[in-house]
Parts: sequence; C-alpha cells; structure tokens
Amino acid sequence: MARTVGKNPSWPDIFRCFVVLCALMYLLAGQGAAGNPASDSDYVYSVYRACTVWAFPALFLLWGLVALEDSRSGDLPGMALSYLLPVFVTIVVWSALYALLATLLGGGTPSLAGFVSELRQAAAGDTLPHLQLLYPLMGLCLVLPVLRRFVAAAGRWEVLYFLLLSFLFACVLPVWSALRPGVTPDLLTRMEVRLVLGYAGCFVGGWYLARYTLSRVSEFLVYILGIAGLVLTLAGPRLLGGSAALWQDPLSPGVVLTAAALAVLFRYVLGISDERSRRQGARALGGVAFGIYLFHHIWVLLFRWLGFSVAGAPALPGVPLFALLFFVLSIPFAWLLCRIPGVGRFLTAGGS
Repeated sequence: MARTVGKNPSWPDIFRCFVVLCALMYLLAGQGAAGNPASDSDYVYSVYRACTVWAFPALFLLWGLVALEDSRSGDLPGMALSYLLPVFVTIVVWSALYALLATLLGGGTPSLAGFVSELRQAAAGDTLPHLQLLYPLMGLCLVLPVLRRFVAAAGRWEVLYFLLLSFLFACVLPVWSALRPGVTPDLLTRMEVRLVLGYAGCFVGGWYLARYTLSRVSEFLVYILGIAGLVLTLAGPRLLGGSAALWQDPLSPGVVLTAAALAVLFRYVLGISDERSRRQGARALGGVAFGIYLFHHIWVLLFRWLGFSVAGAPALPGVPLFALLFFVLSIPFAWLLCRIPGVGRFLTAGGS
C-alpha cells in the first residue's frame, strides 16, 4: 500500500541539516587522522569516516530533488545563469577566501599574485577537499536540461531503469572490477558508462523520492539494503577483499545504499510536528544548510590558529562535538550570506 504523497513535506529540510552535520564529521575525522598519523585514535577516525561518507551522495540526492523539480529558468541560458554560474563562482570565491584567511592567520602577507594564483587553481579544478564535490555538481548542471526533459517525459519504470543502470555501472561495476580484475568483460569497461552516469543517479534518485511513494515492502527492503550497505562500507575489506578506500568511495554500492536508506527514513519516518512555526524553522535552517557547510572551514582555520583543533581533542567525543560547534557557529553567517541581494546565490552554489 503506497504512502500519501503530501506526508511529511519538511523531510528534505530536516534531512539536509542532518546530511551537512554528518559531512562535517567526515571532514573533521579526516583532519584528525591527518593531524595524528599512526596514532591509537586512527581507528576511531576511520570508523567515523566510514559511517558518514554516505553524506556526499546524499547531498547530490538533495540537489537533484530541488533542481529537477524547479520549474523556473526552463531555457538553456536561464539554467546556466541559475545553476552553472553560481556553482562555478562559489568554488572560485571560497577557494580564494580560504587561501587569503590561511595566509593572514599564518602570519604571511597577502599579495595580488597569490590571490590570482588561487583563483586560477580553483578554476582549473585544484581546491580544498570539502569543495571538490562542487565540480561534479557543475558537470550535472551541464546536463541538467537533458535530465529535466527525461524526468518530465519518463514513466516510473523508465526512471527505475535509469536508476538501476546508474547503480550497476557507476557503483557495482567499479568495485567488481577492482576485486576481480580479469573477470569483468572488456566491453563493459570500454563503454565507460560510469563516466556517463556518475552522480546523475543520485540526482535523479532524489527527484524520484520526492515525486513517487514507496510501498511498505519496498520501504523496508530499502532499509535492509541500507544496513547491508553500512556493513559493506565498514567491513567490506575483511568480508570481500579490496581496500578501505574502495569500499568508502562516495559512489561505492554500500555508501549509496546507506544514503538512499537514510533519505527514505527521513521521508517516511522521521519528521516534525504539524505546528507551523516548527515547519518554518526547519525550512529556514534547511535553506542555509549548504551555506553552513561552506562557512564552517573558516571556523576550522580560526580555531586552529587559536590552538584548538579536532586533532588535539579525544577522538571519540571530539569529532561530533567540533562538528556540532562549527555547525551552530556557522548558522548566522550562512543566513546572512544567503540573504545578500543578488549575490547570495553566487556564494552558496545557487542556494543549493
């Protein structure tokens, strides 16, 4: 029996906040591991990263939910101005801002040549790790008109066929090829379907979750697959072989299944009351969540300059506590950024 389409309309906003918080935990765990190489805390950091890497495909799921349903800017120039250009400007501006702040806090003297160099590096694809996900988002903006036409004309089974192809070729096949290097047919490898699909499956998957409803059987099946996916992400190297990096890639099968299961959980189970003020609060916080993601690195640099970092704190409580602290401290600044007339969307990737 299908669920009601209009139930829990605030789930994307609540889920977006949770996803960003988990993404901050992933990034901070990486910083902690880099600051304490070969320490006893390395195992704790690796578990945190394995349990939160799903946040990055989930971000694409949420971006697709909005971008493919947006009826504005339907022509090509309008889409480029509304989506592609803001993402590109966001990468360049934030990369330069972080570099400038790092130079100042490090006691250096900013120079025009150094500033221009940072701009060039960001435009060429060389930037900080937490901004790397914006490059595939730019690629998806290039094919956004095609994806919009597809989801507008396709039936439910055609969309499911596309999602199945995306999962098989972009998630399963690379892992299978790494584990069984001589078994995968050369034809499938040479087709390079992974490059064609990539994060597009997550993009369309987010739209599918918002547009269609799942039966109870399908919902619980997704939960079971999500739990199995988390087990694969954590224990894949021991169970099936391969490296931890292989199983913790953002597009590995377990990571994508976990992201999908958590999205379904927020869609159908987790929510807030029907009180109007609470829904408005969730909508407001969800609307600035990616601004929080972008701004948090400024706090990372400032706290490091003051002598506080996740690497200097106990690993187990340090990662979630620092993530929550940076999340909360970034809220007012992200809110202000998103509301700068005519500029806010160019500083927050179009308000994604």
